[in-house]
Amino acid sequence: MHRTQHGVLKKMGLNQNTLLSEAKVKKSLICLAVMSSLMLGNSALAQTEEDEAIEEVVTTGTRLKGSATAVLQERQNQAFVADILGADQISRTGDSDAAGALRRVTGLTLVDGKFIYVRGLGERYSSTQLNGMGVPSPDPTRSVVPLDLFPADIIESLSVQKSFSPDMPAHFGGGNVNIRTKSVPNGLVFKLSGSVGSNTNNSDDGFFYSGGGSDWSGRDDGTRGLPSIIYNNLEQAQSDDGIEGSSSFPLDLAQRQELVNSMFWDIGPDPKSMDPDFGLGVTFGNVYDISNESEIGFLSTVSYDNSWKVEEQFNGTTLGTVGCGQLPENRVADGKCFAQSFEGTATEQNVNWSGMFNIGYKFNNNHRFDITNVLLHDMRDRVRVRDFVDANETEFGTRELSRVDMLFEERRMSSNQLKGTHNLPELDNSYFDWYVGTSRASRQQPGSLDVVYQINLDDGQFVSQQLQDVSATSVTRDWQTLRDTSNSAGWNFGYPIFKQGLELEFKVGADFFEKARTADNLSIGVPHRAIADDSTFGDRINEIFSSENLLSDTFYNSSTGAGILESNVADGDKFAAATKIDAYYAMADAFIDNTWRISGGVRYEDFRQISVPFTAHANTFSIEGEEITDIAFQEDDFFPSLAITYLKGQDMQFRFNISQTAIRPDLRDISTTFFIDPLTEFLVRGSPLLQSSKLDNVDFRWEWYKANGNNVSVALFYKDIETPIELVELATVGGAAPNLLTANGEEGELYGVEMEFLQDLQFIDDNLSNFYMTGNLTLSDSEVTLGAVDDDEISLFELQVLDALDATSASNIVTNNKRRLVGHSEWVANLQLGWDSLNGEHTATVVYNAFGPRIIVPGTRGNQDAEEETFHSLDVIYTYYPNFSSSVKLSIKNLLNQDKEITQEGLDLLFEEEGISFGLSYSYEF
Repeated sequence: MHRTQHGVLKKMGLNQNTLLSEAKVKKSLICLAVMSSLMLGNSALAQTEEDEAIEEVVTTGTRLKGSATAVLQERQNQAFVADILGADQISRTGDSDAAGALRRVTGLTLVDGKFIYVRGLGERYSSTQLNGMGVPSPDPTRSVVPLDLFPADIIESLSVQKSFSPDMPAHFGGGNVNIRTKSVPNGLVFKLSGSVGSNTNNSDDGFFYSGGGSDWSGRDDGTRGLPSIIYNNLEQAQSDDGIEGSSSFPLDLAQRQELVNSMFWDIGPDPKSMDPDFGLGVTFGNVYDISNESEIGFLSTVSYDNSWKVEEQFNGTTLGTVGCGQLPENRVADGKCFAQSFEGTATEQNVNWSGMFNIGYKFNNNHRFDITNVLLHDMRDRVRVRDFVDANETEFGTRELSRVDMLFEERRMSSNQLKGTHNLPELDNSYFDWYVGTSRASRQQPGSLDVVYQINLDDGQFVSQQLQDVSATSVTRDWQTLRDTSNSAGWNFGYPIFKQGLELEFKVGADFFEKARTADNLSIGVPHRAIADDSTFGDRINEIFSSENLLSDTFYNSSTGAGILESNVADGDKFAAATKIDAYYAMADAFIDNTWRISGGVRYEDFRQISVPFTAHANTFSIEGEEITDIAFQEDDFFPSLAITYLKGQDMQFRFNISQTAIRPDLRDISTTFFIDPLTEFLVRGSPLLQSSKLDNVDFRWEWYKANGNNVSVALFYKDIETPIELVELATVGGAAPNLLTANGEEGELYGVEMEFLQDLQFIDDNLSNFYMTGNLTLSDSEVTLGAVDDDEISLFELQVLDALDATSASNIVTNNKRRLVGHSEWVANLQLGWDSLNGEHTATVVYNAFGPRIIVPGTRGNQDAEEETFHSLDVIYTYYPNFSSSVKLSIKNLLNQDKEITQEGLDLLFEEEGISFGLSYSYEF
């Protein structure tokens, strides 16, 4: 959209964010109507005084059409291919956060409930912005921010740009996701809302424990935190063990007792019936006239949600042939099975709260300043009680195993942004915009626990339960912290030129982004071998590790308690990393005879990144000097883009875009430190030898905007990827958890077609005018060639694998040297059927979403790839509007009662029972 069009909107008191709100559009139209009536002057008043009859005129239209028209107009006016989802559309589908909402967009799929794959490319192939600015991530496994962190309450619209433009980050593969928060209202807004809900799985009891006194707020009050006595001991010891003291100053029994007893052990767990979900929200805002030419306004919103979930789970690791003979038939396929598997109940509490406070100041319609402050926080508290089958240890009917683990996780992100927008009519209607922002993200995982029990049986009959009687087994406690900080700044200047048959706009700008991350993982084991045999018996954590037992001399296998604490910390478990990007761009946008639009330009980026590991138990780098220089990652390049649009009348247009972009390794990708993938729980590490991926992108789209908001579009896309960044499984020994490596393949490509439509059903029958159908379908294919071949040459991929394994051969690692990209679904489908009552008091929507199978873990050693199976999501949302100010919404999610499944060689690698969710909400706007 040309800046001159922006100026017209501003004179009407509107901007793009304002257009996306149905309520704000209505208020603006009312203002225009009042202005029109005033312009009629005394004539209109005279007619009123004469009591002439005024004919009532009622305009009807579906709520979807009312909320989507401005969104479609913005999409139509974009020079580059983009899809936009407005707040009312998000509300209509009942999605509670940005991640859930974005899976409705054409070609997008949702992975692990947090990360969006655009056109089948993993989350690393896309960038995420908040109001056009980069943001940090509280996720330790990825540098991209998890999108479930952004609640729908603060979102005005979601914009997904699928073709690269020079004013976008060059880290661009699938697309750029821009989360645009709600802006200052046109008038007084005061809204209260509340909700309740549950899940069919929650009728069963779960297993839980009593945590800290502040758990209801989503924060640990220190109950689970790292005890200061352990921290101080680690700081002073500086030994290989790091927790047992140094050889010069070994700990005595009393000191060891104090250390172990300082940890939080009151975990149980106990059976628990599930509480209902509930949520509360408040929004308040207003705008004030300061003078005839200026106004100031604000918007504040706060929301809180507390939910529970119980589900049955199954996880398998290390596919092979060992121990398959003793497993049930449903756990064996073609002689293969998982060497380790876990099956049981997971109980999880989630607490989410958010706050936003925005201030906007406008002066004479040419100058505007906006301050946006966002604070997001969520907590996940999970307990799992599961049967554990180990091919090397389990003897059914004699010695069986179970596993209990607890994870408490807090994620937080805050963002403070300041923007200025300035129209300069005195300089030929040019304009100047600028922005600065700082954001903070953090993750705290205090005191997680993992314990394995051994169940002793006699001819299948229960005899006793104890901590697993294997010398190498430990009770594991972990404390993790992560802090991510980013600073953004930028500006752009636009200069328009108007000539007969030509509208031309030149634009130059700069973006500056820097991010720093520090992370620390402290892992401590309590070896079973250090505990006296009689003290290992029991089936509850808080009873085995009670203060009475821990302070008793008889609890320990040694008179000095030696070996009761064991550090599992390795070099690199603590690291510091930083990224810095300086970017400059120049572009032009030309309308020729209102028929052709040519846009394009070039972006230059200077990218620098480094990740430095720390020595275990020491606050010093584990590398120094030239080694640090060697691991620094730096590159700079130019990234061109060209978009051509042909307008065939007012309602049809053809778009063509071609561009070059890059996907660079993130902070985790270049680190050799292992982390746990949250979906599969496999160990994942990066490679210091990793290189950027270079992409050539081509897009073509046909769009037809018909009457009454109906529309249809078809898009073709192709991407050629040089050295794509992919995952590969590394060989492991025995029953160890599989290891995944982030590495470069040789080449890859992705191509496909997207189809989208919105159509009311009046063409079938006039009585169906208040029904509509909208949907989209994406069909695509991809191929990546890794370069794992048995020849005399060592490819980049093989070099990275050999470096990770410290080996001389890698030819037998990969099953498929050519395969689809990890995470790519060959088809994605969305469909909505909506109804609006003629009196405007009722709406109903049936929403369907599904995706084709996608690779999650590439196969190795002859095993096929592990794929996530199709999930058919069917939701129903009904809303009742008893009056103009209030609404009641009922939602039913996952009506087909589908379960999440990842399968490999016909076996479940992961199974999660999702259940059917019910929700009821009420809102009132004063």
